[in-house]
Amino acid sequence: MERLIDLHIHTTASDGTYTPRRAVELAKALDLAAIAVTDHDTATGLPQALAAGAELGVEVVPGVEVSAGYRDIGVHILGYFIDPAAPVLAAALEWFRQERERRNEAIVQAMAADGFPLSMDALRAAFPGAVLGRPHMAALLVQAGRADSVQDALDRWLNKGGMYYQPRRRMPLEQAVDAIRRAGGIACVAHPYQYGLDDAEREAFLHAACDAGCAAIEAYYSGYSPAQTRALLAAADRLGMAVTGGSDFHGDRKPHIRMGSGIDGGLAVPYGLLEALRDQL
Repeated sequence: MERLIDLHIHTTASDGTYTPRRAVELAKALDLAAIAVTDHDTATGLPQALAAGAELGVEVVPGVEVSAGYRDIGVHILGYFIDPAAPVLAAALEWFRQERERRNEAIVQAMAADGFPLSMDALRAAFPGAVLGRPHMAALLVQAGRADSVQDALDRWLNKGGMYYQPRRRMPLEQAVDAIRRAGGIACVAHPYQYGLDDAEREAFLHAACDAGCAAIEAYYSGYSPAQTRALLAAADRLGMAVTGGSDFHGDRKPHIRMGSGIDGGLAVPYGLLEALRDQL
């Protein structure tokens, strides 16, 4: 039986609902051979995940998912096999933390002024140690009875087009990729179909990412059709890039996405992709 992996998992260190240890425990229960913990703009969950993996016999790839800017859009870059203590990456993650903090405070202040039950103190108390963002605000609004669900709160107030949306400053794509590479990591384009690009624009983006130093493309992803996956596999082949895959698991925050199997069981990422990715080191 083919061994399966999941190289895109979020924990309570960012916006997931499973602790790093619990995520590894679930991977063990699902008989996954390996997972990558790839929290948004932080590596704080990695020590717990790596320790749990060593204890439970699950290979844990130290990872991160960073936000970057390509032209006028935000894109995500996954980093695998990173050393989170590397100075350049640590500095980049601190920049992301400060930028998130600035944005969070602007949103919370605007909503609190309009009578919403939000404060930074309440967010920190409810989600200790997490890299806070809009999903955490949305969760508190649900708890306060001001929204039916996290997605409802995001759509009504916090996502782009909502009254309280605040844009983020973005780290240039080249700088984000460089930080991952200088931390000993492999940079990978995350979910290329999620950015609203047409086919020609997507091809140009993948070329730019490759030129910037990305060595892989996430071709297997929750909800991607066979045709989309084939197109990304072909792009990776044209560009000489490796291929990865992952569910983008967030736990109960996105209950329709299951670790290892994605949406409706449609995801199956073979261990051989991780072996090929490791060859890029």
